[in-house]
Amino acid sequence: MALLAREPLHAYGVVQRLGEYGFEQSTLGTVYPLVTRLRRAGLLSQRTSRGHAGPTRHVLSVTAEGEQALQAWTVQWNTHRDRVDGLLTKEGASHAG
Repeated sequence: MALLAREPLHAYGVVQRLGEYGFEQSTLGTVYPLVTRLRRAGLLSQRTSRGHAGPTRHVLSVTAEGEQALQAWTVQWNTHRDRVDGLLTKEGASHAG
C-alpha cells in the first residue's frame, strides 16, 4: 500500500516497484491475491485503463480508508521495529535489569 500511496499502479507495476526496492522474490502470484484482499476490504480502489498497445489494465490506488490504515500500520511497524532494535542493542540489554 505504501507504493500505491505514492502512485497508482497495476499489480504487475507493484511487482516491478517491489523489485526495485530489493524485494526481487515478489511475484504476481503473491502480490495479486494481496491487492485483491485489500481492494475487497475497501482499502484500495481499482479503475480500468486501456493500455497503449497492450491489454486493458486495472490500475490500483489507495482509498481514504486505506490511507488511514496505512498510517496506523506505519505506527505499529515503527513501534515493533524500535522494540526489536532495543533488544538487539546494549540499550535494550540494560532494560533487562
